Amino acid sequence: MALESAPRRLPDPTRSEPSAEGAQGPWVPVGRLVELCAGPQGARTSAAVQVLREAQAEGDPVAWVVPRGAGLFPPDLAAAGLDLDALVVVHVPPEDPSAVPRAAELLLRSGAFGAVVLDLGMMVPRGVAWQGRLLGLAREHSTRVLMLAPQGRTQASLGPLVALRFDVRRVRLCPGRFRVEAQVLKDKLGLVHGAGTAPGAAVKAASARGPSPAPSVGAPDGVR
Repeated sequence: MALESAPRRLPDPTRSEPSAEGAQGPWVPVGRLVELCAGPQGARTSAAVQVLREAQAEGDPVAWVVPRGAGLFPPDLAAAGLDLDALVVVHVPPEDPSAVPRAAELLLRSGAFGAVVLDLGMMVPRGVAWQGRLLGLAREHSTRVLMLAPQGRTQASLGPLVALRFDVRRVRLCPGRFRVEAQVLKDKLGLVHGAGTAPGAAVKAASARGPSPAPSVGAPDGVR
């Protein structure tokens, strides 16, 4: 896969501060690695969609790297508010743990994307060298990098280079409406806690319309 570098508008620094109310999913700063862990009532895909939607609102195309057959459906993404014309989805072999980060590296090197989501599936690459490459490219191109990890909240993080780790859940408000809550599990640099959010607090996104209870990972009946 070959990508040409394209100029894009850099994120507005005045919108880079975390907010406990009205945030669009978990706060994802540019130039950092952010991890969303799996769990019951998980809303990793819903949260990732909100992050991508915010990047698109800033005028940037976005990308999503996913193992083949993982159940990412464009109609669901469009229904959740993503502009499919400004979204690149890359499907990689599910049996190769290094395929997802390798594809993400190519996307990041282009400098064309405001946000890149890595769905790691059920296999995590060994070591942290791949994270170091992603982090360097994210910093170089001021890109948001969001990693959907298979580990639950009680398991270890993907690695020491992850700046923020969230346990993201969908809370049903009423039929057809829900709220995404992202509990901070790791804040290595004080990016969120330093802004007044206590450790373990839930950063709540604004309520949004969407499917009622989130389906399980890989389910084909809605954005999770």
